[in-house]
Amino acid sequence: MSYGKVAVFAAGTVVGGVIGYAATRSKCVRKATKSAIKAGMKTKDWAVGTFQKATNEVKEMAKDAKAEKQVEAKAAPAK
Repeated sequence: MSYGKVAVFAAGTVVGGVIGYAATRSKCVRKATKSAIKAGMKTKDWAVGTFQKATNEVKEMAKDAKAEKQVEAKAAPAK
């Protein structure tokens, strides 16, 4: 990689950081950012809860299926 490409990348990173910092200083942007973060956290909590509920339901179905299989195995005549 040439020094020119590295310099352009570094300059772009610095400019992007400065623009990002300046944007977050705006009260309007800060309020929107906080709202987006709150919504993201709420969505994460919902997704985790839904996943745990689904996991528990699948575990219960597997447990029931295993129990039914054992009952069927006992009821089947031995050959």
